[in-house]
Amino acid sequence: MTVATTPGKLVVFGDYAVLEGAPAAAVSVDVRARAQVDLADGPNSVFIDLAGGQAYDFIVDPGVSLRWTGVPPGERGTLVAAVLDTCHELAHLNGPPPALRISLNTDAFYTSVGGITEKLGLGSSAAALVALTGALVAALRIPVEHDSLLNVCQAAHRHFQGGRGSGIDVTTALLGGVVGMRVDSGESTSAIDSLGWPEGLLMQPVWSGRSASTRELLQRFYTYQDNDPDGFAHHLRNLTRFATLADAAWRGRKVAGILSALTGYDDALRALDYDAKIGINTSAHERLRGLAERHGAVYKTSGAGGGDFGIVLSDSADIMTSVGEDMSDFELLEANVCVAGLHVTADG
Repeated sequence: MTVATTPGKLVVFGDYAVLEGAPAAAVSVDVRARAQVDLADGPNSVFIDLAGGQAYDFIVDPGVSLRWTGVPPGERGTLVAAVLDTCHELAHLNGPPPALRISLNTDAFYTSVGGITEKLGLGSSAAALVALTGALVAALRIPVEHDSLLNVCQAAHRHFQGGRGSGIDVTTALLGGVVGMRVDSGESTSAIDSLGWPEGLLMQPVWSGRSASTRELLQRFYTYQDNDPDGFAHHLRNLTRFATLADAAWRGRKVAGILSALTGYDDALRALDYDAKIGINTSAHERLRGLAERHGAVYKTSGAGGGDFGIVLSDSADIMTSVGEDMSDFELLEANVCVAGLHVTADG
């Protein structure tokens, strides 16, 4: 039995702009996905999606293509296929693997609101993908160095996402801590750094109360790029300017500079959203922003927005306490941040 766990993530700055080459940073969150891989007897493998409580049989054909023998499991099945395909292509997995028993558990990434299960928006798919890749590589003893494992995870995620996305959530799930990155125009990683958390900077993640579809939001972002390339370029210049300021202040451990740059970044992101009609800034985010600013704290959406999480930042513990009291109607995330990335344990 091989078990791997990986953390979720929150984007601190660079949301959207990272897709066009701006610097970005994300921090790992101690909400973990779990993947288990066991070698099984017989010709058929099985995937158990613990979120849905269903089991799905599959076969990996000699041509190294995954084939479901019954009804396919939807998005999670696409994720499993992307990982297996990429391990064959990039990780020296020669020929079809032995029969496998694979399970994924991302329960920690969900909450219940009024009896309805909602996804929190902390990068559950990326975390599950990295956990499965790590478990599969360990269970099958595929010779992959740590740097190469990042390439495999990034490639599998591009396969799963249809080629789009910065990969910052995958990188953070694998490495943990605070990850700084840039991507080149070809959407492959060009620079990754471990940034650490600046002393004196305080952050409180808060859930807006509504899940969001990152895929739909990104589609509107790219539609705006196609429909108004000049307006798109104008907004991306502004976002990149503040992301660059935030990156420099972060690396210099200048907390006041970080807070100023993130205020500017949030303003620039809202301006983009106003013109592009992406839906990043919801009424819940507006309310949260007002509660934070009332006490002199900084607020911004984290990641794609449209719901999911926002983050409150300050250099004052008293301010953060007051903001937290004012946000009692919302769900404040109590999980630790800057936690370790991929962790794999194997028996035998």
